[in-house]
Amino acid sequence: MRKALIATALAFAVTLAVVVGNRMSTEAMAVVVGVVCGVAAGIPMSMLLLLVLNRRTQAAEDSSYGPMGSRQGAYPPVVVIQGGSTAPNGLLPPYYSTQWPAQEPVQRRFHIVGEDLD
Repeated sequence: MRKALIATALAFAVTLAVVVGNRMSTEAMAVVVGVVCGVAAGIPMSMLLLLVLNRRTQAAEDSSYGPMGSRQGAYPPVVVIQGGSTAPNGLLPPYYSTQWPAQEPVQRRFHIVGEDLD
């Protein structure tokens, strides 16, 4: 019974495709073929995406968490403390100082597009 139902459905689909194909213009047929090929090309990538996302979800559910929600085996936090000046004899002020050695201000030159250069 099942095989007969599948064969009937398949024959109906092929007959419908032939009838519709004969009545369609060449441009419309090209659009239909392009859509079908585009969907067929997207199926493998969709399956791969589902596989990767499913594995990621399973890995997140399987991971063990330690006390207070921290992951066991994770790297400890790294704290970097910057020291003072490393210049000999204190030639440069420490990094927190607002006093920097006096320098002559650099004069900037601007050129406006279309202006005559002097």
